[in-house]
Amino acid sequence: MRNLGLYVIIDPYNIGSKDFNKLCKNIIESNIDTIQLRNKVGSKTEYINQALIMKKICADNDKIFIINDRVDEALEIMPNGIHVGRNDTSVEKCKDIFPENFIIGNSNASYEEGIKSENLPTSYIAIGSLFETKSKKDTIPSSLNVIERLKKSNIKKQIVAIGGITKDKVEKVMESGADSICISSAITLSENPTAEIKEIKEIMQNYAK
Repeated sequence: MRNLGLYVIIDPYNIGSKDFNKLCKNIIESNIDTIQLRNKVGSKTEYINQALIMKKICADNDKIFIINDRVDEALEIMPNGIHVGRNDTSVEKCKDIFPENFIIGNSNASYEEGIKSENLPTSYIAIGSLFETKSKKDTIPSSLNVIERLKKSNIKKQIVAIGGITKDKVEKVMESGADSICISSAITLSENPTAEIKEIKEIMQNYAK
C-alpha cells in the first residue's frame, strides 16, 4: 500500500455553506493523497450518490478513496478502503468481506490499542484525537507521545495522525513519526481549501527532506 500522505476527511454536514460537489472536486484535484467520506446521518441514497461522485474524481486523479464505516454502502461502491471506529464493524469482519488488497484502517487512542491493531488485519493505524477537534464530538483524547512510542516499537503499519490538526501543528505531528496526517475542518471549512492544502503539503514535504 502506498503512503496515505495528506489524508482529508470530508463530511457534507461540516462544510459550512460550500457546495459539496465543488468542494470535493477542488480538494481531490489538489495536492492531497487520500480522501475519506464521512457521513453518519445521510440516507443511503444520498451517501451512495456522494460516494460515486468522489470515487470517479479520485480515479481520474489517482487518489485513494476511503469510506467511513458504512459497510453496506462500501460493498456497493467498492472504494479503495474503509475506516472503522471502535463501535463500528470489526476489522476482522471487514477483512472477511472485502477483497484482498482492500485498505482497512481503524481508530485508536492509546499505545496498547495501537499495538493490538498492529496485530489485526489493518492496513493502517489511526491515532487520535491528538488535539481538541470540532469535527467530531465523541472522540477519545490521545497524544503525540503515543505515536512516538509506537514508532519506537518498530511497528510496520502506517500511522495516521488525526484529530484537531491544523497547519501550525503539522510539523510537530511529523516530528512524532506519523506517516500520514489526517485533517478535516482545517481544510473543509477554510476560506481557500486549495491554498490551505498547498501550504500543508509543503510543510510535510519540507520536513521529509
